[in-house]
Amino acid sequence: MEDDSKQRLLQAAIQLFAAHGFESVSIRQIAKEAETNSAMISYYFGSKQKLYEAAIDAQAAALHEFLTPKTAELTPQEVFLRYAHTLQKIHVCNPTLLQFICREFAAPSAHFETFIQKRLHQVFLLLADALQRGIDEGIFRPDIEIVPTLVLWAGMVNFYYLSRNLHQRISPEAQACSEAAYMEHACKIFFAGIERRPAP
Repeated sequence: MEDDSKQRLLQAAIQLFAAHGFESVSIRQIAKEAETNSAMISYYFGSKQKLYEAAIDAQAAALHEFLTPKTAELTPQEVFLRYAHTLQKIHVCNPTLLQFICREFAAPSAHFETFIQKRLHQVFLLLADALQRGIDEGIFRPDIEIVPTLVLWAGMVNFYYLSRNLHQRISPEAQACSEAAYMEHACKIFFAGIERRPAP
């Protein structure tokens, strides 16, 4: 019963924060939506801010699959492919996460900083290591720069989901393009751009 109340609070928080943002949602609103006592928020999560952080973490839980020691043991290409598949899973299963991210783009908050430090910084380090290994091993071009390349890759993987409603309205053909088909094509283009070509 207790776990049920906690999950109801978490789901209510995800929906309300996504729709209205952190500042515009009250503890009372969350409790009412979850059909429980507002004191339970403090009991289970400690504070509204901690509940916000838990709401983001819950939606990005699949990152745990990427942030494991085994990922670092993969080939450089496999690391990037695992990242792509992880992000695909996150966005398909948790469409409200994009609303959190878009709000943070427009008005960065301290409440998102914990997630950045706990998760996204680790993701960056894993990808940066894979890219550097690929360069050192002669798999990737020696002239590519780490940070711009990773920013480009993150954009390719995430922008499809950020812009899905728009590009489906622009092009009827886009409606027939599945997440898997897009991701496969994005990976091909990305690797074609960074892989080292044989000397002529």
